[in-house]
Amino acid sequence: MTFSLFDLTVPRFQRALGVLLGLLGKAEGHFESATAGRGVAVLGDLRLAPDMNPFPFQIASAIDNAVGATRRLRGLAPDDVARLSTLEDMRGALNRALGELAVLTPADFEGAADREIVLPNPKGARHLPAPDYVLNLALPNVLFHTSMAYALLRAAGVDIGKRDFLGPLPPRRVDV
Repeated sequence: MTFSLFDLTVPRFQRALGVLLGLLGKAEGHFESATAGRGVAVLGDLRLAPDMNPFPFQIASAIDNAVGATRRLRGLAPDDVARLSTLEDMRGALNRALGELAVLTPADFEGAADREIVLPNPKGARHLPAPDYVLNLALPNVLFHTSMAYALLRAAGVDIGKRDFLGPLPPRRVDV
């Protein structure tokens, strides 16, 4: 079985961003009932360590990495997600990203495997073959920021578990 770069990215990114939407729903319910009037505003303060970027950054970074990767693979420039601070900002950005991913088709990725991805950096641009970029940066970054968002909510007492992180599983195959 072979996987195209479309197969490795778009469905995985849709799943991760969909999981983040589900986590936001659970966080909203938790914080509205548990924070004496501060509500979901506490999301902006959630960190596991003092030098860690807070919860909204994790959401924005998951989106930036997912949408940015699909744009780079199609030869387009990535757009950075605007600064997110409210639950509505985060939910809106996730829905826009999912909308952008939903219209992509495998045909949009023709030639992507042969593309060189150039990542600008003040220390010097990094040049990667597209498959290396997907497997070593794009996928791990989306999963890292998704898992950090999950960990932050879990540490803050939101009632979530592994199934919330995994999202819906494919239907069971019935053996005949």
